Amino acid sequence: MITLNKLFRYLELTNAFKMMRNIFFILLVVAFFGCTPPTPPTPPTPPTPPENLIEVGDLEEIPELSEEEQEEDRDWIADYDLRKKQLQDLGLEDSKQKIAVIEQKKKIIESKSALKEEVDTILKARAEKKALEIFNEKIAGKIKKDSKISSEEIKELIVKASKGELEVEELKKILIEKLGISDEEVEAMISEATSKGKDVKKVLLKKILEETTTLSKDELNKVIQKVEKVATETNELLTKIGNATTAKEIRKILEEAGDISEEEIKSIVEKNEKVLAEEKSFLRETMAKLYARLQRDRRLNIEEAFCANIEGLLDHLLIEPTYFETNKYDIDAYVNAMNRSYQLMELILNDYQDIMLQLEGNADLRGTNDYNKALAERRWRTPSRVLVTLYTVQADIPVSGVSRGEECQLERLKNESEDAWWMRNRRTDYMFKLR
Repeated sequence: MITLNKLFRYLELTNAFKMMRNIFFILLVVAFFGCTPPTPPTPPTPPTPPENLIEVGDLEEIPELSEEEQEEDRDWIADYDLRKKQLQDLGLEDSKQKIAVIEQKKKIIESKSALKEEVDTILKARAEKKALEIFNEKIAGKIKKDSKISSEEIKELIVKASKGELEVEELKKILIEKLGISDEEVEAMISEATSKGKDVKKVLLKKILEETTTLSKDELNKVIQKVEKVATETNELLTKIGNATTAKEIRKILEEAGDISEEEIKSIVEKNEKVLAEEKSFLRETMAKLYARLQRDRRLNIEEAFCANIEGLLDHLLIEPTYFETNKYDIDAYVNAMNRSYQLMELILNDYQDIMLQLEGNADLRGTNDYNKALAERRWRTPSRVLVTLYTVQADIPVSGVSRGEECQLERLKNESEDAWWMRNRRTDYMFKLR
């Protein structure tokens, strides 16, 4: 048994030994550093790298890729190159296809243009007939004997006005050069008419009739109203015929208009039937090509990203975009055109049960991003409501929409003005998608 005295003695010896050992090491360190040269100044500490940088360490420490990993990389690179080439080839193929389709479209446009010219000629002849009636009944017997312009000149003015062919500059020239009214007075008349929201051409024509006829103020107003009515009817008839989708509809429009011969009606109806048949055939063939492209892109997993290549797609050839004025999203002026497009496309689209229509609103670069996003949102929602109102598209062909804001600008064309470029980007695209 260890006694307490022996334990205390042991501890004393142990502590003494530890003390001597510590003193020895201290002397050794002092002797070593006392013999070494002074330490050179410490170089400045390099700045601490930002926390978001990745520490790569010593490159020599990075292990070599295994054969399996190298093979995986080679496969990935090969697949990428293949897909890249595939996309390039497909893009080239799509562009060639669109060029061919555009050529077909041009023929349709030419046929429609020729028909429009014939319709325009017939309607202008109708307008001239009515204008001559107005002249003979209301004006011919009331021309002043001392009129500075002849009866034939007045008649020509009435005919031009009825056809919608009268220009402000022509009227100004007559007032100034033939009737002797000063530039200042004519410009004052124009300024006053403009400020009051009146038709300048109507005001100037009325002034000419005041100077050359004995018509009363009330008679003048009635003559101007009749002439304006003929011009308005002509424009309305042109629009109605242009938007018609059946020969029966066109015949009804022309018969109700009156003052058009049966021979003229028959000619227009027959030619329109031919143009409509060509247009429907074109739409059907183009839709089949577009549908094949949609299926191909889904199969290859290359469906369009956020901004589709509008210029390379067929969608615009089927349904033309709706364009808007600056800061506007109303489509009153486009309803008739939309109506015609969907009347022609409705039966075709019913053959594609897995097709949906996506309306894409766009804005030009002006304005803030938030503003343009909200404006483009309204630009697709407004026409979508029209479609739902006119057709049961929600039930048969699902309609969705998206605001592209200012993000999907069309490329500015060479020599294209900034205003024209902005106009092309203020639009709603009608894009076909697979459900």
